[in-house]
Amino acid sequence: MSDAQGAYYPLAVLIEELRNEDVQLRLNSIRQLKTIALALGAEKTRSQLIPFLNETIYDEDEVLFALAEQFGSLVPYVGGAEYADSLLPPLESLASVEEVTVRDKAVESMRKLAPEFTQTAMEESFYPLVRRLATGDWFTGRTSACALVSVIYPRVSKSKRSELLELLQKLAADETPMVRRAVAGRLGELALAMSGGPRAETSVEGTSNPKIQIQHSSGDSTPPGSTDKVSEAVHNIPPPTSQTTESEGKAGTHGTELRQTGDNIIPSASGTTRSSNIHGNVDGAADNALDPALEVNNILAVILPMFSRLVVDEQESVRLMAVESIVGLIHAIGPAEAETHLVEQIQNMLIDKAWRVRCMVAEKFIDIFMAIRPNAARSRLVPVFIDLLHDDEAEVRAVAAGKVKAFARCLLGLPPTDPNAPPPPPIDESSSLSPEASDEDLKMPEVQLPKPHIDTDVNMEEVWATAASDEAIVSSLLPAIKTLTTDSNTHVRSALASAILGLAPLIGNTLTVEHLLPVLLAYLKDDSPEVRFNLISNLEHVNCVIGLDHLSGTLLPAVIQLAEDPKWRVRLVIIEYMPMLADQLGIDVFNSKLTKLCLDWLVDEVYAVREAAVENLVRLGTKFGNEWVSDIFVPKVAQLAVDTNYLHRMICLQCVISLSEIVNPSVCKEHLLPTTLAMQTDNVPNVRFKRVTKTK
Repeated sequence: MSDAQGAYYPLAVLIEELRNEDVQLRLNSIRQLKTIALALGAEKTRSQLIPFLNETIYDEDEVLFALAEQFGSLVPYVGGAEYADSLLPPLESLASVEEVTVRDKAVESMRKLAPEFTQTAMEESFYPLVRRLATGDWFTGRTSACALVSVIYPRVSKSKRSELLELLQKLAADETPMVRRAVAGRLGELALAMSGGPRAETSVEGTSNPKIQIQHSSGDSTPPGSTDKVSEAVHNIPPPTSQTTESEGKAGTHGTELRQTGDNIIPSASGTTRSSNIHGNVDGAADNALDPALEVNNILAVILPMFSRLVVDEQESVRLMAVESIVGLIHAIGPAEAETHLVEQIQNMLIDKAWRVRCMVAEKFIDIFMAIRPNAARSRLVPVFIDLLHDDEAEVRAVAAGKVKAFARCLLGLPPTDPNAPPPPPIDESSSLSPEASDEDLKMPEVQLPKPHIDTDVNMEEVWATAASDEAIVSSLLPAIKTLTTDSNTHVRSALASAILGLAPLIGNTLTVEHLLPVLLAYLKDDSPEVRFNLISNLEHVNCVIGLDHLSGTLLPAVIQLAEDPKWRVRLVIIEYMPMLADQLGIDVFNSKLTKLCLDWLVDEVYAVREAAVENLVRLGTKFGNEWVSDIFVPKVAQLAVDTNYLHRMICLQCVISLSEIVNPSVCKEHLLPTTLAMQTDNVPNVRFKRVTKTK
């Protein structure tokens, strides 16, 4: 075998694997399609590889999914945007297959390819494809067409736009529910594409309370796209060079030059006759530019009647997807038109017989509320939210209950979430320690309480005054929350427990003590550990509002009771809450009420709790000083060093290690070091091993 043949042998293997009967081998080859296309060159990729792949459309679903995914990123390998239409035939076939995941991936790839097309190419290649799919015999193609209309609508001629709307009307009346569902889910997206984006009057500033001045701060960052790794086989292929035309022909790139991006070698078109920049070559875009006023009229005349029929469709899934489009429709036509044409339909959704539809209304409610002008939102949508809180179905009430904080912020003229607040930490659901877990190897799960945060750019006293005089909050929202306190469904109470305490910094001391504190005390004694856990995870929001008297006299006894909760995760969160209580109570009250609890946690039956107790005492020692450590913590460490339970002696060593970083050298020398040295003859190997590894 010659050197050239040997160099290209891995490529031949990959191509041969495309024909292999083994599904995994075919998948392996398809995932390295870029490697094959790069080596073949753009011309052979278009004339040979793509047609060959098109013949494999009737393959296993897993293979088809991989193909659909790869086609979306092959534009540089077929010669650039000028030849992007060569990728459409196989994607059109994939968009009509029976497996929904394959269709969705094919549609995703076509939407990804669309910006590469000039307006001329869009009308000559992409538009006919959408039309064929929309008028096909099988519903699978018609559902795929629905997702492509919004992509091509702004970039075709006015006459073709009218044809697209006619096609969409036929699809909205299709006898197959799956097609109508696909139309319903895309109406909002299409309306935004028709109007050129959200109307200016639907901005957040338009919904804010003029009495409260807010300075928004936001950042816009787009995560870089990930690049595919080229397989090891590509390193055995002589890389094409762009130095001379002759070398390009030998390398098989057929007039393409290479550019290196990270780990990939990606060809870019050179010497093409048509620009791939859709902004630089729009082929008469000025004549076909969207007229926002005209398109809004089209939305009112065509899209909204279509939406009105779909939102009362006999199929629940169709109505559900129609709700998904509401926010986009409101932004597309503006709040004034939305109040006339859409708000009444939103109100009617409350009597929909399907609880999933009502649940979707609750899920989208905050976005809907923010898109409508404040006066209309208060008069017409506040009753809608209160009704959702009182819905007959528990799932609907749970979703609405989780929105009470965001809803209150909207009523007060604030953004639904504080733009300056840090994002919440991720919740790790993988940890499943049992109460009996006690091995040293167990690691404490990350339980991070969200730090108390009040909008730093808002006068909160002014917000409290507004809340106290707001009828929607005082007379509607807070009584509805009180009703949910005794809800029979655990999920509803749990959702409310997660959100309710976030109201405290918004409504101030008086309303918190009157309306929220009774709910808080009831939920701290709730039978469900999930409710208790969600509530105590947000207790810090109350500290800065209710004052020391209520904290020590009302809240503290409930916290002490939870310190001995049978669920170890509840005890763990209470431990994390201790430093915050220390800030509020002071050293004297803390010593009399909570110090003993903190020390008792050192001998808890769960390792995660014991380890958290050590870290908690270290933080308290940093807060209260060396004298507190010497008087309170060090004697307990000495007591643990001679405990009969070897697990307690091991946690003693952990205390010594952690304390050594915060106490004076004299304390280490007089107390901690002798304790450690005395344990070198411990009769348990694990204790001696930890003593050696941690104190060397």
